[in-house]
Amino acid sequence: MADLVLRDLDPLLSERIRRVAVARGWTREHTCVVLLEQGLFASELEVRSGFHDPEVNALADAIAALQALPDVKAF
Repeated sequence: MADLVLRDLDPLLSERIRRVAVARGWTREHTCVVLLEQGLFASELEVRSGFHDPEVNALADAIAALQALPDVKAF
């Protein structure tokens, strides 16, 4: 998976991500992936009617690949 780069992130959003990372004991990178995954799940029902089956399958495959990533602990 390619590196995730977030540019020009709102400072308040960045702080919220940081707080989740600290509370969970996760790296910021892992926290962003988990939050992205949760956002996809939350949005999936809204957009599913707009996707065709191949697109839904591709999205499901991408989510499964994210779930299969090992947890990365900060050193």
